Amino acid sequence: MKISVIIVAYKSGDILVKCLDSIAKYNDIEDELEVIVVDNSPEDERIERDLVKSQYKNYRYIPSDNRGFGAGNNQGVDISTGEILAFLNPDIILIEPIFKKVWEKFQKEKDLMLMGGKLLFEDLKPGFSFYFDYKPSIIKKWSLKLWNRKDRYDEKNMYIAGADLFVRRDAFCEAGKFDENIFMYYEEPDLIRRLRKVQKDCKIVYEPGIRMIHLEKKSTPMSMNMIGHEMDSCIYYGKKYGLDYKKKIRFEYRYYKLKRMVYKVLKNQKAERMNEIIQYLNENYIKILRKY
Repeated sequence: MKISVIIVAYKSGDILVKCLDSIAKYNDIEDELEVIVVDNSPEDERIERDLVKSQYKNYRYIPSDNRGFGAGNNQGVDISTGEILAFLNPDIILIEPIFKKVWEKFQKEKDLMLMGGKLLFEDLKPGFSFYFDYKPSIIKKWSLKLWNRKDRYDEKNMYIAGADLFVRRDAFCEAGKFDENIFMYYEEPDLIRRLRKVQKDCKIVYEPGIRMIHLEKKSTPMSMNMIGHEMDSCIYYGKKYGLDYKKKIRFEYRYYKLKRMVYKVLKNQKAERMNEIIQYLNENYIKILRKY
């Protein structure tokens, strides 16, 4: 098998079906592609019956307890057979064939370990295909959209978004797979750091010629619980690599306060949402950090 697509779903429903439909439509390597769905949804919200009725080829469905994004992907990897692992979010919609391009890229560049494509919004405008790594910066926050729009990926200071990761299987396994202590968020920069330990001069590539739609946050809408996972992962990742996680958490807290102020000036309803997030962070994280 050339490529194994692994999708970890959580209450994704119709969006997951659209994702699978698009993969079937634009599968340009036919039987050399397999699709593995790991469904972390509660039992009464799984869509196994819908998939059983479908005409998808070479797919497997695994109902699973929700142990997080990384653990779910690792579970899919364990039963996969592809030389290249394609980790896709359930809210990814293909708009053109990509798998042959991916395969040929990895065959041509033997030092290529991880690659991400260009993520688009539904209107086909540039989305967020990569992000700045850990160091807090207002300039980086506000300029990120422009960097993505111009395809200005900086390998030393950025990481590929986890919505679409294409990884060489051998390197992924040698690096230890995804860290299952991370429930959600920061899996990508953590994996990239460990891949570089396996091979110091390995290539981590952003390829804008591989395009797909990302229905960002539609499969898992932002909630306080998700913000909690992000902050927990931020602290864990910071401790793991000796980074100043206290400074990072305080920066995120102050950034939400700045956004609230801006929304208030603009009389935007999002100001109330920012207020809820600030209160949540203040209750659950700022007080904790003061104890260190």
